[in-house]
Parts: sequence; C-alpha cells; structure tokens
Amino acid sequence: MKKSWLILSVLLVAAFVMSACAPKATPTAAPATEPPKPVEPPAPEKVVIAFWEQEGDEVDVFMDQLIAEFEAANPTIDVERTHYDNEALRDQFQTAALAEAAPEVVRVPNDFAGPFSALDIVAPVDQLFDKAFLDLFFPGALEPAVVKGTLWGVPDNYGNHLMLLYNKDLIPEAPKTFEELIEKAKALTQGDIQGFAYNLNEPFWGAGFYGAFGGWPLDANDQPQFNNEAFINYLKFVKSLKDEGVVPQECDYNCADTLFKEGKAAMIINGDWSLGSYVEALGDKLGVAPVPPIKGNPYTEMTSGKYFMVYKGVLDDPAKKDAVVKFITFMTSADVQKRWLDNFKRLPSNKEVAKDPAITSDPILAGSMAALSYGRGMPAAPEMRCAWDAWRPNLEGVMAGTITPDEAAAAAQAAADECVATLK
Repeated sequence: MKKSWLILSVLLVAAFVMSACAPKATPTAAPATEPPKPVEPPAPEKVVIAFWEQEGDEVDVFMDQLIAEFEAANPTIDVERTHYDNEALRDQFQTAALAEAAPEVVRVPNDFAGPFSALDIVAPVDQLFDKAFLDLFFPGALEPAVVKGTLWGVPDNYGNHLMLLYNKDLIPEAPKTFEELIEKAKALTQGDIQGFAYNLNEPFWGAGFYGAFGGWPLDANDQPQFNNEAFINYLKFVKSLKDEGVVPQECDYNCADTLFKEGKAAMIINGDWSLGSYVEALGDKLGVAPVPPIKGNPYTEMTSGKYFMVYKGVLDDPAKKDAVVKFITFMTSADVQKRWLDNFKRLPSNKEVAKDPAITSDPILAGSMAALSYGRGMPAAPEMRCAWDAWRPNLEGVMAGTITPDEAAAAAQAAADECVATLK
C-alpha cells in the first residue's frame, strides 16, 4: 500500500514539473488596422455678387480699396465691380433684370427708385434690413428713395443740395434774409461785379423758391401740382429778381459758375458738388451758408444721395441675400462714411458721423450741413420726370416774358397731367 502511494506521488510531481517547464502559449495578435483618417469639412463655396455703379473716375481707386477690405474680412464673398455712365447703368440694369440676369447690387442716384420700383425689379429695403439698421440714418436721407410709401435704397452719403456761396472779399457775411440779400446784391452790382447770380431757368434751382412759397412739385400721392397760388407766387418772385436787376438778365449754370470763380459774383446758389472747385478758386475767401429764408420761410432745396439698391431676385437665394446684406452694411457703415467725408468731402447719411469734428470745425462743411438741414428729399416717383419736363419750358417762358405766371401754372399742370397719363 505504501509503495503504491509513493509511486502515485512521484508521478504527480513529475507531471507538475513537466507542466511548469512547458513553453507558454503565445497569445494570438489582433489583425493590424490603420487609424481612421480625420474627415475634413468641405471648403465653403464662394458667393459671387456683381456690383454696378456710376461714380466719377476720381473714386475708382477708393471704391476698389473698400471692396478689397470687405473681401478680406469676408473670404467667402467675391464682389465684381462694373462701372457705367449714369443713363447706361439704368438702361442696362432694367434690361438685365427683365431677362433675370441682373447684378445683385447697384449704387445709383435716388431717382432710379422710381422706374426700378415701377418695373418691380428691385427689393424693398424692409425685406433686407431691420429697423435697428435703418435707425442709423437721418430720416431725411432715406426719404429721397421712398416711392409709394416704400423705401427702395440705402444711402452711403447725403446731400446733392443747393446752398448760398459767397465771396468774403465782396461780402464778409452771408445775408440773414432774402430781403437783405436783394438789398446787398443791388448795392454790389456795379462795373463788372454782379451782386447775385444763379441758374435762372433750371427747375432744380426753382424748387427751393417754390418750397419757400409753400409748394412742392408732387403731392402726397406723387401727382404733379403746379396750377396753384404757391407756384404762381414763386414764378412772380423769380421774375421780379430779373426785372429789378438783382440777377443778370441771362444767366445759366456756366454763367454763374464762371462769374463766381473769377471773383465777379458776390453771391451765387450752387450745389455741394461744386465746393471742391470753389475752394481751389477762392481759398479762404469762400463762404458757405444756407440760402436765406424768403419772407420768413426757408428756401427748401431738394436733397438726395447715392443709394444701394438690390435686384429683386436676390430674395430667392439665401446665400446671395446674406452676402448682399453684409456688403451693403459694410459700404454704408460709419467708418466708410467717415472716409468718404475725409477724402471727398461727401456729407454722411449716418447720424453719428454728422457730428464729427471734421464737419463741425470746418466752416465750409458746417455751412453745407446747415443748408442740408432745410432740404427736402427729391421725389423719386416716375411722375417726377413729368414734373421736370412740364416745369422747365414754362419757367423759361415766364423769365423770357412770353407768358404770365398764371398762364405758366395752368400750362405746366396740363403738360404734366398729360405725361402722367402716358405712364399709366
């Protein structure tokens, strides 16, 4: 029995030793796999917007600089600028829009809002911008782009208005009233010096006088209004300036402009676009002020600016709409308007920039801004074209003495009404 137990023990020990000495099994390695490559998001697609404008050559470089800055800040947006002359831009845009191939944005005078809105080819501003954005602008700056109660454009400047310009060597201070202007003009008119001159036969200059007598070329419904006491009294007044020798017997724009540049006119009425050339011609002798009130009523010159308008088709493309809103927001920003002011003396449409010391400390710009405060937005409705065309020949007839103010008022109304009928 003991022997059997001994043999069993020996066998168990041997088995244990053999088990311990056996080579360990190598674990099977998992098949090798490459780590997943990171998925890069697709590059955002470029949005290209076409931009047409009709500015003068002197701002080409500046405008391209603004576009380059915008593109750098918005790398997914490209802006392609094309320049046209004024009438060519209007015709080209209308043709392209009706063919559904128009540029996304145009920068144009306010009166383009009339035909563009009538053709239904531009987008109402309230479908692009909110009230907070529009509150940055003077109400007066937006008014010229309103047709039928709807705003059609956003301005990056405000002005294009008339003012009194005077030669300080001939008259040290601007007259406070038009009655004083008449008195001083008569006293100054002697030899080759003319006391006062302006573009006699142009309705744009006449609008301020018409406004002072309580009238305006279009009524609240955008219908021409000429056959009234205000228009008759305005015509009598401007005719009296000629009859009494307050102004030259014949004087157009070039006449008044040349007299003033040559130091031969003490006072003229001209627009903000002329300031640069007059500063060059007269230097410190140039004075600027509002045209003085007539019998206590302000000379209500027409005002306007340059307006960004948007092709209506943009509203159907969210990406282009977003790009256009960003572009116009940048181009009408306070910073850009300040640069227009500093570089080109363009008065701003932004409320805050209007308070800038560059304006308030500059006698020329401060005088221009003061004149602007009396202005009223130039109507942009298509009917205004009828008003201009009816007004001009009848004003010319009164100044030439071939018709009376009463006859001119009736004739202008009839011509304007006939023209409006063709628009419908």
